[in-house]
Amino acid sequence: MWTVSVLCAFCIIPVQSRTIRRQVQLQAEVHPTGRVPPVPVLVAVMMLQTSVLLALATAAGLWLLPATGLRLWVVEHSSQGVALPFSLQAFWVVSVVSGVVAGIVVNFVDRCWFQPHMTAKRGQAAISSRFLGLLSSFYGGVCEEVLMRLGVMTVVVFFAQKLGLGGSSYWLGIAVAAIVFACAHLPGNYMTYGKGSIVTCWTPVIPLFYSGEGDSVVAHRKKASVFID
Repeated sequence: MWTVSVLCAFCIIPVQSRTIRRQVQLQAEVHPTGRVPPVPVLVAVMMLQTSVLLALATAAGLWLLPATGLRLWVVEHSSQGVALPFSLQAFWVVSVVSGVVAGIVVNFVDRCWFQPHMTAKRGQAAISSRFLGLLSSFYGGVCEEVLMRLGVMTVVVFFAQKLGLGGSSYWLGIAVAAIVFACAHLPGNYMTYGKGSIVTCWTPVIPLFYSGEGDSVVAHRKKASVFID
């Protein structure tokens, strides 16, 4: 799982390279005497950081998962032949349809409300082509779910159960993972659109469309594909 997530993380290198290069140019205009590492070095550091975070999330999640009652049904079915308590066909249908519907809704609200009211946009959009958008969807659909669902949510559920919260621990884990997910996206959105109440309010809306680890990966990728212009 860690290997797959890291490979998906590498898909975002072209997008991040353009974003970092643009930010370096902006900083050079503001601080012409300042010195920063070359863009390839910054990208390499970013990928190393992402790989380490994915390793920690994967290790913690898989280690604590058995004690929480959570299951990676699709992964266990594919790798170990474990019988599924639900229809795999229905799983794919629900995941794909919910992902497409949520993506359309978010895209509509984004174009009709967020874009007209957002603060000054800096430079070009980070995703400016179908190909780059497709690459980004692999990062969002796999890496972010491993970090937030397998990592953050599982850890929160584990400690919440240790505190005796019982079934409420699952809801708490989902809520905390969604909040962390939103907060993790704020710096990037601030860098792209600038700070403002619209950006701050809109970013937390996205996690409301996520549910579950396995179907989140599928639905997340389908939602991402809707955003590719």
